Formats: sequence, C-alpha cells, structure tokens
Amino acid sequence: MKKLLLSVLLLALAGSAGAGVIYDLNTGVFTVGDIVDAPDLVVTAVRYNGFAATELPAGPYTAVWVYSGTGSTVDLVPGDVVSITAGTYEEYYDLTELNLTSNGGSFVETGTYAPPMFTFTLSDIMADPEPWESHYVTLTDAFSVVSAPNNYGEWDAKSWDSGMVITNDDYWFDDSTLELWDCYMGVTGMFTYAYGAFRMQPFADGIVEIDCSVPTEETSFGAVKALYR
Repeated sequence: MKKLLLSVLLLALAGSAGAGVIYDLNTGVFTVGDIVDAPDLVVTAVRYNGFAATELPAGPYTAVWVYSGTGSTVDLVPGDVVSITAGTYEEYYDLTELNLTSNGGSFVETGTYAPPMFTFTLSDIMADPEPWESHYVTLTDAFSVVSAPNNYGEWDAKSWDSGMVITNDDYWFDDSTLELWDCYMGVTGMFTYAYGAFRMQPFADGIVEIDCSVPTEETSFGAVKALYR
C-alpha cells in the first residue's frame, strides 16, 4: 500500500493499544524485504494463490494480503486462524503483502474464529482508505453500474448516496451477471489497492441486485405542454 506519513502520536497510540505485527507492518515499523512472523491471523478471504487475513484485535491497519503461491490455499476457508512464519514484506504495486514464496515462508492452521468485518458508507471509507486495505468490508450504499465489466473483469459503480464512484473487480464475483445501469444494494468483499486506486473485490455472494427502474406514468399532452409555459 502507499505509505502515509504517520505521526508520532499515531505510533504512540499503537503501542498503548497493544498493536501487533500486522499493524506495525502497515504503519511503517518494518522495511520492505524484512522477514516477518505473524501469529494467529484470521483468514477473511481466500484465492487460489493467497488469502487476506486480519490480526486481533481487529481495527485499522490490521489486515494484510498473504501471497502463498498457486494451489497453496486449497484447504483454507474464511474463519481459519493461521500463523505465518518467514513471510517477506513486499509492496506489490503498492499493495502491502507477505510473500511466502521468496524465503521459504509458510503458514499453519491453529484454530477458527469469526472473520472480523467492518461496515462503512463509500464516502466514509474513501475519506481515509489506507487503514482498511485488505479488510473484509461491507459498503452500505445503493449502487448503479456506470461502466459495464471490461475484459479484465472490472466495472465502476456509482453510489446513490454520495455520487462517488468506486471500481470493482472479479476476484470472486461473476461479473457476467452485471450489465450497464444494473443496481445493487450494498456490496461485501475485500477492500484493496490495485492499479493505482482503492477498490472493492466483491465476494461471490457479495452483491444483491435490486430493481432500480423508474415506473412510467401516463401524462396528458396538456400537462406536458404546461411544463414549458
């Protein structure tokens, strides 16, 4: 992720709150290339080549993407608790991650825990997006699709509430089910950073489409004429 200039006050608060390894990773305590051990992270999202995980107590700056290599996550599901050994800290096109493939890193399952999830409006999370990178998030806005999914599985959606637009991607969601001007109420998935912007990666069941068509009403010709007098 893009590193922000963090104040001395923020670092002091982190220490007093018992901040963990992932918080330190996300707030500049570690240097790119450092080898990091991270115990007891809760898995919140799983792909074929990695997973998102959050340390407890969950809060801002406590999530990270773990790149574990193709086929390594077949037995993982959200809610698994894992401990990571020898992850290499990287900024992959400005996305903070722990790479388990470059230094013999590994993970082991140690238990289960309910995946921590945070709820925001789009305007609230975009006012300060950095702390929520790689978190399991629900955005509560109603959205309209304002650019149809492209060849890369990306589409833009506009909030009815704020008018802001956010890009989404098809890591988990079947984008072929969406068309231009479709509407949905809320979106749940992983909030992430890619290709120069913060974006949502909706889960497979993370979007519920709604009918946003405007009903037509019969109007007399006289009433229409009156609008232009």
